[in-house]
Amino acid sequence: MMMLRKLTSFVVIVLILLMLLFDRLPEKAQATSWEMYQSAGHQAIAERRLSDAEEFLLAAAQQIESMNPDDPRLASTLNDLGVLYGMQQRDTEAESVLHRSLVINERAFGHQHLTSILILQNLGVIYAVQDKFLEAHQAARESLAISLELFGAGHPRTGSTCRTLAVVYELQGSYEEAELFAERSVTIFENTVGEGHPETLESLELLIRLMWITDREDEAQQLEARLNTFLQRSHSDTK
Repeated sequence: MMMLRKLTSFVVIVLILLMLLFDRLPEKAQATSWEMYQSAGHQAIAERRLSDAEEFLLAAAQQIESMNPDDPRLASTLNDLGVLYGMQQRDTEAESVLHRSLVINERAFGHQHLTSILILQNLGVIYAVQDKFLEAHQAARESLAISLELFGAGHPRTGSTCRTLAVVYELQGSYEEAELFAERSVTIFENTVGEGHPETLESLELLIRLMWITDREDEAQQLEARLNTFLQRSHSDTK
């Protein structure tokens, strides 16, 4: 339980906001109230103004639901509310809105869709935080299966789903399996987006933490030196 509490702050960064445009937005959906509320909610989350974020996202949900309760934009807002509730450790509420988000999205686009991958990743994390590991593995592995089907084994999206599975295993205390998926995630990101990319660094940080948890100090320090090299290169490139 102590380890679970220590990890709670980390799993927040694994949760994924749907900051993307859907494939089938209504033709005349330009500068809508929904978009303004949604954008304001994202900004408030980024600034950790969580009460404001909830107010904006609830307004966005109400706005779009009043027009069409099956609109896939509602799925986006509900996912983001799930992320917000996860940040606040309101896990039961997070689980509920994420389930609803998945149903709406699958009704609009089918099961084999990018957004389903992201929502399932979030569900996997929320389940794991609640010690619902059977459901967590089912959701996380389902997201991985869809990613493999849509994008293949070497795509960054698959790297992200592997990282989610690593986090699920870590929360469960299955560190050997967590390490395998974390290493796979690092490899995919290094081969696709590069060593200094934020996604690569996030997966590498996860792998380092697993080394420390399992008392492998030398390996952890070697990986930390590698991480610091990447960070220094990235910092130099931005100058």
